[in-house]
Amino acid sequence: MTDHRYVCSSCGKTHEGLPTDWGFKLPDEVFDLSYLDKYRRTRSNTDLCSLDESRFFIRGLLSIPFTHREGEFAWGVWAEVSKATHDFYLENYSNEMAQGTKASGVLANTIPGFPEITGQALDIAFQNSKSRPFFSFPRSAEHELAADQRDGIGHNRHHQFLELCGHFDESEA
Repeated sequence: MTDHRYVCSSCGKTHEGLPTDWGFKLPDEVFDLSYLDKYRRTRSNTDLCSLDESRFFIRGLLSIPFTHREGEFAWGVWAEVSKATHDFYLENYSNEMAQGTKASGVLANTIPGFPEITGQALDIAFQNSKSRPFFSFPRSAEHELAADQRDGIGHNRHHQFLELCGHFDESEA
């Protein structure tokens, strides 16, 4: 088996093993805007985003537990939420008492290999100020990624996630 290393896009350091997360910088609809439209129509930071002052997004983690080792693979994705949910997160970001508060939203990113789940319902659980909200699919969701979230994934599926994201193409270049 080949040893794997990768350069983390957050800290810039080289790490051993395979990445255990993959993130999206913006919701798809915002990312697809031209440079000037992004400037004119959006406000965003690494955790919150608004589009046309009428659509609101928060960034969180959609975690898939590993079955072959400790830990999980986390998709860093955006959820479109109501203005009330967006404002609650904004106002309670540092409030430890808000931890565990529940909300709902819909997935605002197309995850590679799973185009059919964009717009699917998400349950949101707010965490402490050091952790992004946790996103999960409702128990009634029947698509493949919801099953992965419920049942966990092994090494081969983890590897497949990274292949779908182009990780191995980039690391061998």
